[in-house]
Amino acid sequence: MIPKNRRRFSSVWPDNTVELVAVRKPLVTTGGSVEIGIVGFGRFGQFAAEILRRDFDVYVFDQRPSPKKRGIRRVTLERVASKPCLILCVPISQMEAVCCELRPYLVAGQLIMDTCSVKEKPLRIMREFFPKSVEVLGTHPLFGPDSARDGVEGLEVVLCPGRCNRVDKVRAYLEARGLVVTVTTASNHDRAMAKTQALFHFLAQGFSCLDIDTNSLATPGPAQLFQGFRDVLGDSKELFHDLQQLNRFVPSQRKKLIASLIALDKQLSKRRR
Repeated sequence: MIPKNRRRFSSVWPDNTVELVAVRKPLVTTGGSVEIGIVGFGRFGQFAAEILRRDFDVYVFDQRPSPKKRGIRRVTLERVASKPCLILCVPISQMEAVCCELRPYLVAGQLIMDTCSVKEKPLRIMREFFPKSVEVLGTHPLFGPDSARDGVEGLEVVLCPGRCNRVDKVRAYLEARGLVVTVTTASNHDRAMAKTQALFHFLAQGFSCLDIDTNSLATPGPAQLFQGFRDVLGDSKELFHDLQQLNRFVPSQRKKLIASLIALDKQLSKRRR
């Protein structure tokens, strides 16, 4: 059955079939909408569910208690794991354990996506632990609940194909929502994030140790920087450590940054003649 809003997403939902989800298994629908399962209902899982429920029937699983959300159904791991489209909103360091738990309940033809900020390791785990009868796609929304407080239109999502024939369908849906989509390899993604996201989080943590009053006098540049720092400092410590330790390209970039700051400090510390 085609979702009621199929005309809006005509490039994703053809008139006679639904291609975003299972192709080997008949599509399971409820109330005329495609069912999506989300594993992990923390800050980002709740944020993603709130957006996706506008277009899909959303089912979630999380071992931890979390607030009830209108239009979002909490179900067992077994039930959520069998949905045609499954999104993993779990920390990078927990991916292997989560994939092991999901594996017995998966069904052929599923599309499974992760949302981790590192792509090489999660994709490797999913390809290793999930059967070849399911499709695997790495995704990284380059935003979160704080940076998307005014909406997601114009924000960017990265797609890293792992074992997936429906990248174009996912891309079409995201672009219909107003997002900017980049398709690249996991290694290219991780190299880029090592020089941007990981270093920015590193700097934010460093500044937080200086006990600077970010509301004090400041020119527009520092004010914007401090706001960005406040946004990422709202993320979990687990995310910070995963970004720094599970992306193989990050340590060298951190060392380059520290070396350049030390060299600059030495240069500025020389007495002027």
